[in-house]
Amino acid sequence: MATTDSVALLTLPSTTLERLHQSAVRDALGYFEPDLITIPGPRNPVAFAAVRDGAPNRPLVHPQLGHGGGAIHHYRYNHRGGVREAVDQNPPSETIDLIAIQRRDVLDRLETQLETGERRTGSQGATFLIVPQLTVEWDPTALSSTLPAAERLATISSILPEPVTVLAGGQPATYTHEWGLSHDGSTVRVPVAGLGATDRGESMIAQCTCTRHGSVGAEAVDADQFGLRALHGVGRTTADQLRKQGCQTTRDVGDLAINDLTELPGVGRTTAEKIHAHAAVIDSSEPLVLTNKTPVKTRDGRPPLCLDIETDGLSPTIIWQIGVYDPAADSHQAFIERTDPSDPAPVLEAFITWLLANHRDRTLLTWNGHRFDYRHLRQFLDRYHPEYVEPWDGLWTYDLYEWAVRDGNALLPGRTNKLDHVARALGYEPDETGLTGAQTAAAYQRFMRNPNDSASEPDWERHRAYCEDDCRALWHVYRAITEAPRRDMTDSGSGGADGRQAGLTDF
Repeated sequence: MATTDSVALLTLPSTTLERLHQSAVRDALGYFEPDLITIPGPRNPVAFAAVRDGAPNRPLVHPQLGHGGGAIHHYRYNHRGGVREAVDQNPPSETIDLIAIQRRDVLDRLETQLETGERRTGSQGATFLIVPQLTVEWDPTALSSTLPAAERLATISSILPEPVTVLAGGQPATYTHEWGLSHDGSTVRVPVAGLGATDRGESMIAQCTCTRHGSVGAEAVDADQFGLRALHGVGRTTADQLRKQGCQTTRDVGDLAINDLTELPGVGRTTAEKIHAHAAVIDSSEPLVLTNKTPVKTRDGRPPLCLDIETDGLSPTIIWQIGVYDPAADSHQAFIERTDPSDPAPVLEAFITWLLANHRDRTLLTWNGHRFDYRHLRQFLDRYHPEYVEPWDGLWTYDLYEWAVRDGNALLPGRTNKLDHVARALGYEPDETGLTGAQTAAAYQRFMRNPNDSASEPDWERHRAYCEDDCRALWHVYRAITEAPRRDMTDSGSGGADGRQAGLTDF
């Protein structure tokens, strides 16, 4: 749910809703718990009905319908009342405004309303403009892209004193780009983020964190990760067979005995056990540990240090932020290169000298670190500070993702195995910075191109908070896994009518 600084906007593209069973729609709505729901893409009354049925009391806008006789739908958030339709013309200055238009030609009317003061927004918050079918146009011959309605969007952005961000319905949910648009002889910076209703065959559901700073961070999940398809081993055919058995939800599947599952076409005993166990994990939002192996060993009895790095891309030229959370002291240490992005050595040296001087006997923990964090730290040390490679190699390093997912030691309740999804499913409440890993990399790339331009400088505190949040989320997941009971997946199949967790055996 929204904090005083952000709004959780769930985007359910109409083309995605067409392919989803109603139980999957309800599952997605329950998983995300948004403040406001929008349906980008083509006009679709049936899609609107599906969402309204699943969330009867949640603010919902499918502007293409023009429901209520309006072509402009205006919602407003403040910390006292949450998200409500905007009816007052003198809003508090700190509100977050979300304005959805029915189609692009309505931008002219909106521009007039904002210019004349007929429609007002909060000047000290941010305004998000939802354009349901806006798609960036790409010219493969000229290798150039064009933002439709750029002139109108630049004008609207220049009228309002607060940050204005465009939410483009026709762009992927992972799309984010700051456009430089011409207006009255100058350049207006207009951030554009995608809402996921593309014609590329994608089927994504995303929750966008819209902050009072105007930033947007999207948590995108494949639509197949909701409803019965969310279960390991359940494809479209098996899901249809389960519905014939009367199962509409993952809880219903957990109420079956494993012997009933093995009677489904193509489902063997091992698959049935995993389906059943995963249903219990999703329903309880608790991990299931399948081994006696410990995920982490420590030298001195203190908990592991949780580590996360930020780079300028997947093939980095610099590790520009290294964050370390110490659960024993409940403290976070950040090493950030703020001045010279052309030199990766100083921030790396600051980190490694601090670590070796103060915590050389501590265990390090990451999420997917063996394929990213540890690998790149080792490569950069070898290149820029080879004198520290040997002591680095002597540290105890563990990868919780590898232990739980790749090695198959645990089943997790996240709809994906990304850290933020797993942590959220385990009850972690994130610091809503409105950032993603891709956005932090893009922000630093802009800084690298223009290090002497203050306008290109990232919001250092917000990026530091994002990295710290990942470190704390990792600790939350680690605790949930280490405190979970150890069980195997077997089920005697004799648990009675409900069969729920029948015969799950503690080691």
